[in-house]
Amino acid sequence: MAPFFAIFAVFSLFPVLFSLYLGFNRWDGFGAPEFVGLDNYLRALADPVFRQAIWNTVVVWIASSAATVALAFGLAVLVNEFVVIGRQYFRVVFLFPLLVAPAISAIILRVMFSSNGGIVNTLIGAAAGKPFYFDWLGSEGWIKPLVVLLVVWRWTGWHFLIFLSGLQSISRDLTEAARIDGASRLQVFLRVTAPLMLPTLGFSITNATLGGLQIFDEPYVLTAGTGGTDNATTTLGMYLYATAFTNFDFGLGAAVSWYIFAAITLLTVLYHRLLGRMTAGTA
Repeated sequence: MAPFFAIFAVFSLFPVLFSLYLGFNRWDGFGAPEFVGLDNYLRALADPVFRQAIWNTVVVWIASSAATVALAFGLAVLVNEFVVIGRQYFRVVFLFPLLVAPAISAIILRVMFSSNGGIVNTLIGAAAGKPFYFDWLGSEGWIKPLVVLLVVWRWTGWHFLIFLSGLQSISRDLTEAARIDGASRLQVFLRVTAPLMLPTLGFSITNATLGGLQIFDEPYVLTAGTGGTDNATTTLGMYLYATAFTNFDFGLGAAVSWYIFAAITLLTVLYHRLLGRMTAGTA
């Protein structure tokens, strides 16, 4: 077991402890760290870009998680209820977006929504009968929905598999018994299927939250690392990256990473407590 513990200590434990240490120091990666106490955490809170990054992250996280989970759950229910032959086909098709690197999918979206010659503008221009030039990627109002669209397209298949597995684990005897007792398809879903799917739903939402609060690839590539007009899509992950690896302020970057960790931990605990109460209420 010694090799495992050695690898764990070097590549997992040490980075975590070192980032905690850096959070209380100012360090540019070259000189000796300078102890500054809570200054890094206070500087982050005082930075308007950091506060904007919090808002952007929350908006993208909530919108993308809600859309992804709802769409994936709806598709899983439809496939489970109405598809008897060929379920494996849907599993493979919905997983295709995960095989495409986030950078590639973001580049494709940039081409589609390009202001000059983009597919979307071309189609709108053809429908309107005159050239249409709109800077989707430079618009503060539209860049967030595009990021959400990219996240939903990429991760819906993954959550679809989670929900489909949960639905198929429900005993058919329960649903058949409810239908024999005169329950409609909607009543069976609301009274039998939905309560039994709460643990699976909680797992899916937790995973969506973990990804949403750490989102980096999609907005970074979509805006070419700029964060959009007036930092419209600068997320906490992008802010951390720019702070630590562009500005070489590793102390501030470490403080931001612990803010993200605290938010993820808090939300995960709240999710599990809420799920526990809901499960107990349906027992």
